[in-house]
Amino acid sequence: MKTIRNEANRASLIERLNKLSGNEERLWGKMNVNQMLSHLVQAGEMPFGHTLEDKGNFFTKNVVKTLVLYVLAMPKEVKTAPEMNQQENGRKPLEFVADKNTVIGLIEKLGHISVEQKCFQHPIFGKMNTVEWSILAYKHIDHHLKQFGV
Repeated sequence: MKTIRNEANRASLIERLNKLSGNEERLWGKMNVNQMLSHLVQAGEMPFGHTLEDKGNFFTKNVVKTLVLYVLAMPKEVKTAPEMNQQENGRKPLEFVADKNTVIGLIEKLGHISVEQKCFQHPIFGKMNTVEWSILAYKHIDHHLKQFGV
């Protein structure tokens, strides 16, 4: 199971992020590369308190969460909640390099915190510990880097 708690996995994501120039074309979806980085910043802040309203239910918190974390690949065409969608109400992109560096900083932060560290809830999956957030972060970042061919 790949996770940003693993140094090699974390280094691989950072290396791929550093390959982004800002001119990449998406292979699927609607976001441009700047919006994607801003989306990753917003998602990366969630374990530390910048979370959204709880929209989960028993099924998403117990079944879907387990499937997403441990079984399924990240699907390409999932509707993003408006508050996480950079084309709607999500965090607006800042400067490309600054957003890229913020994503890298958030990867390092989550990758190095103690497993005892309490994290905030995920708006769909509910309570998540640092190990679960680290698995989800790896899968989410990897998914979006593949979206832009890196």
